[in-house]
Amino acid sequence: MKKWSIYMMLCSVFILTACTEDFNRDVAAPQQWEQEQAKTIGFKAEKVEAIDLNAVTSEKVKVCSITKPTLTEGRVKGYALYLNEKVMLEVDSLGQVKTSALQDSIVSIYGKRPELRTLNGRLYALIALGGQTLRSDSVSLTLAVKPKAPFIDKAYYLIGNMNDWKADDVSKLIKLNQSGDVYENPVFSMILKVPENCYWKIIPQTRVDAFTKGEAENVWGEGVLGCAVDGDESTSGKLVVNGNAMKIKDGGWVKIELHMLDYTYKVTILGNVSPYLYVPGNHQGWSPATAPFVHSTDFMNYSGFVSLDGEFKFTSEKSWDGTNYGAGTKDGTLSTDGGAGNLKAEKGFYLLRANISSLTWSAVLIQTFGLIGSATDGGWNTSTPMTFDAAKSEYSITATLKDGELKFRANDTWDINLGGDPENLTFGGANIAVKAGTYKITLSLSNAQKYTCTMVKP
Repeated sequence: MKKWSIYMMLCSVFILTACTEDFNRDVAAPQQWEQEQAKTIGFKAEKVEAIDLNAVTSEKVKVCSITKPTLTEGRVKGYALYLNEKVMLEVDSLGQVKTSALQDSIVSIYGKRPELRTLNGRLYALIALGGQTLRSDSVSLTLAVKPKAPFIDKAYYLIGNMNDWKADDVSKLIKLNQSGDVYENPVFSMILKVPENCYWKIIPQTRVDAFTKGEAENVWGEGVLGCAVDGDESTSGKLVVNGNAMKIKDGGWVKIELHMLDYTYKVTILGNVSPYLYVPGNHQGWSPATAPFVHSTDFMNYSGFVSLDGEFKFTSEKSWDGTNYGAGTKDGTLSTDGGAGNLKAEKGFYLLRANISSLTWSAVLIQTFGLIGSATDGGWNTSTPMTFDAAKSEYSITATLKDGELKFRANDTWDINLGGDPENLTFGGANIAVKAGTYKITLSLSNAQKYTCTMVKP
């Protein structure tokens, strides 16, 4: 058999490969003789204009124009396009790939954010010759592609009967919680108490920005989200741009979720169960109405940072009329008996936790909070202590940082650490990326529903 070597490599299986044909099927064993000088085949591939997959409706999309190689032996079985050395797509003779495969490929490399991305490719012709499938020398090819995804704003706000439709006062809008990249985590949510027959809509951040900049008279306008039918009481449905108001019939606690990748909403009726437990005690005069609170997202496990001064209790209401939790018969347990004794802790700042299902509780004394990470002088081994303001439940520091990452941790251990979105820090959250510079850093722990940090250059 004539030995024709074409810098061959068999069609390998790559992550998210779009190949449907098995190019290994007819492959012979590796040759055992001395390699002859490589022969090449001449073919060309010209790039196309930038591709916006949001505008593509066909099953296939053209990624290049191919000038077919002229062969004296064998035949072209197809083409393989390797992108960024990570994924491989099957290309037909017209220079087309499956639209879904291109979408999956760019998402696997860059994520779901609909931005124009540049991909570096190498296109190979796959040659059937003498019972083998050979891969030709490559042609370089550059693609510019925007993945298919709806626009997701950086924040969304509730407006409706729950805040008296205060469209002219941004501070009255109720911001939904979300953490991380909005395309990787497109769920925005909020647990709140609503009145009966509560009508509501969603205001995107772009409308709020337009109002605060004086570019709009109020937050109403293009982009406000609602539903198709005014007063729809469905607990789930499709969000409609410039739509009508949704309605929650029964008053009480609800959880509202927006799934912005598919523009849907969901309302979970929670009834009279509260996401808060209030903490009256010696530290504030035993007044549930003005007591700090701990918070829960599952209505069972509650936690929060509270300054204590001796005895205290947990209450389910901002009064003594609900369920009150005092000391159980064993250390670390709770009792709902109205005559139960008070819980006790020495004066200090604590992370309080309570489980109303198992009727257990704990209090960890916070002796210090500090910065830690590659952006700090101490690296990931030594915390840089912050200054505590007991009146505000805040820690602060002015520090010079390097390019890198950081987190906040308590008591010089990893048992209690906060990271993730600076506007909604979570326990054990991701590292926070920072640029080099000197910053006034403030960690706020006063709101158990949302811990935050700010980093401002003085």
